[in-house]
Amino acid sequence: MIETENARSRRASRQFGGGPVAHPMLPAKRGSGAEDLAGAGALFDSILAASVDCIKILSVDGRIELMNGPGLCAMEIDDFDQLVGQEWAALWPVAGRALVRNAVARARAGAAVRFSAPCPTAKGSPRWWDVIVTPLRDGRGRITRFLAMSRDITAQRDTAERLRRIGEQDPLTDLPNRRWFQMRVEAAALRAMESGSSFGLLLLDLDRFKQVNGTLGHGAGDQLLRTVARRLRDALKADAWLARVGGDEFALIVHGASTDSQLVRLGETIVERLQRPIPYDGQLMHPSASIGGALFPADAASAHELLKNAETALDDSKARARGGIQMFQQHMRQQAQKEASQLSLARVAVFEKSVLPFYQPKTCLVSGRISGLEALLRWEHPRSGIQGPETISEAFKDYDLASRLGDLIQERVMKDIRCWLREGVHFGHVSINAAPAEFMHDDYAERLVKRLSYAGIQPALIQVEVTEHAFLAQGAKYVERALRLLSATGIRISLDDFGTGYSSLSHVKDFPLDILKVDRSFVSTVESVPESAAIVRAVVDLARHLSIEVVAEGVETEAQLEFLRSIGCDFGQGFLFSKPLTMAQTTELLRKKATEPALPRQPVRD
Repeated sequence: MIETENARSRRASRQFGGGPVAHPMLPAKRGSGAEDLAGAGALFDSILAASVDCIKILSVDGRIELMNGPGLCAMEIDDFDQLVGQEWAALWPVAGRALVRNAVARARAGAAVRFSAPCPTAKGSPRWWDVIVTPLRDGRGRITRFLAMSRDITAQRDTAERLRRIGEQDPLTDLPNRRWFQMRVEAAALRAMESGSSFGLLLLDLDRFKQVNGTLGHGAGDQLLRTVARRLRDALKADAWLARVGGDEFALIVHGASTDSQLVRLGETIVERLQRPIPYDGQLMHPSASIGGALFPADAASAHELLKNAETALDDSKARARGGIQMFQQHMRQQAQKEASQLSLARVAVFEKSVLPFYQPKTCLVSGRISGLEALLRWEHPRSGIQGPETISEAFKDYDLASRLGDLIQERVMKDIRCWLREGVHFGHVSINAAPAEFMHDDYAERLVKRLSYAGIQPALIQVEVTEHAFLAQGAKYVERALRLLSATGIRISLDDFGTGYSSLSHVKDFPLDILKVDRSFVSTVESVPESAAIVRAVVDLARHLSIEVVAEGVETEAQLEFLRSIGCDFGQGFLFSKPLTMAQTTELLRKKATEPALPRQPVRD
């Protein structure tokens, strides 16, 4: 039968000498009465019994001399006599004994020591303890014993561990999350630097994941992610760590990898396994992934740099061809820095609204008069002045930035058109360029038509220019819908850089096009390259049969102009006629041209 706590404490106290001998923590006072000493002992017994901690008195060599009742209960010990004289460290698991003995040694040297460690109870129940070991001194200041106070922190540790798991685990796939992964990359980098070893990092991005969510629903997306996570686990060996680091992004640490070929082989295996169809609700999903990889320390000097370089390789992989793997190369860093700089400049331009249109006239090759204008984006750098679109070209690939830049240009163009209309300046029409990314929000046409209506401008005064790349990009269906809506409202559609794409003729047939713009690369070489002249002649002939107008871009010489007139090209645009001009310069030119007589009609040669 288990003793009461007070009985245990009284029996333990008797070990220090019979009769009125004081507790080890209560040194006797000279001249004090027995009753006072007995009262102090009773108070000490009460303190021991009331404490929630496991309190022990240890000898200077670390052996147990006393333990309070709550401590015996906490340690699930039925008989204190079994403990008396035992080395305290022997009660701990083998792995923790050195820690305990070190604490006793430091206390013997006069220090108060604190540590935490796991130690099961006498009956094997798991426990985690927070321990403080303090030296006890006699009246002369000599260390005679140690006070060891252990508090059961198992519940707190369990709670902290649950919170840690929640904070480091992805609930959908049960994989570690980005926070966990970043810590592991940093730890792996430190170990590699200390040992001279290496490891690889692969970042994986699912292709067209948003399309799955949009067409089949988020349930399908969740099923896709869970299946991908399982397939990735199955494809990896024990020397790799896997995590889900974003919505449709996964990451792998491959220990011991030292060459690009090792990571490429693993990446190719992953790509192959992921391509198997996934059934969902009677349909099949066909997953694919783009992968970017980097090696430590071959490609990076820190964990942060390694992650950044792997991301750069992933971006390059997605840009080249989805569904493959690309390893980091040094030239990618320069390109990434250039892209980041351009995006930063574009954000500043949008924030400060320093975007403005310059206008380049389109000239009728028959009459010589200005038939319309193309609005070309410019922006004003605070120190370098007016800049061309090539300085922020990466922004036109970003959905939000491209749309915001386009909105700013449209607003300025509308303002200028209203001014010309109010002042009676004839300008024909204004062409506005639309980047493929602008169509991805799928409201490009509606916003443009609404802006025209609000400004009181007739749709016939506006043309929208798109490149063939817009028809080949991921959002081609959005482009087609927008162009058909714009065409229905009276806005004319122009295909820019015609002849540089891969399926130009099909574009002419399938999309509502009114104008073809022959790329300057052909126009500039019509005098010296027979093939260029033949291509331009064929385009003009094709357009004539389809009742489509042709604008030749980049006209710079009289010889080019003469050739274009001779084959019946309708319009020309280039430095021969005018460079891009500010709104004020354009207004002056338009007024000047309005007073000049038209050119005599030129015959078209067969």
